[in-house]
Amino acid sequence: MNRLYSAPDDFEATIRILTEDEGGRKFAPFNGIRWDFSYAVDNATDQLYMIWPDFFSPSGDSLPKDQQLPLSAELSARMTIVSDKMREQVHRARIKPGVEFYCHEGSRRVAVGRATRITGLHIDRSSAA
Repeated sequence: MNRLYSAPDDFEATIRILTEDEGGRKFAPFNGIRWDFSYAVDNATDQLYMIWPDFFSPSGDSLPKDQQLPLSAELSARMTIVSDKMREQVHRARIKPGVEFYCHEGSRRVAVGRATRITGLHIDRSSAA
């Protein structure tokens, strides 16, 4: 299976990239985009986190980095929490299947998502290496 990041993912999600008419993107992004993440239940930009998507195909392979992602379609993504400290202190308690979130570019919301499956979130990365 081809993967974008070498770090193990923490959970899987479905993400829909918002169109310009919805306040989102004018042009489609590419796989490897490093959006900021916020929980839908929080005030949108009070706390943004570095949780990056790796969009993947039904076969599990990462989508190519040179191919635009479709706007307004539900896409599957493996999500990697960048900060180990925040992963342990915040996200382990908050991320569960069904949790809704937003992806941001600065203060602008550009995508909406929902956690679908927990993968490596509760595994200690230092012992997994």
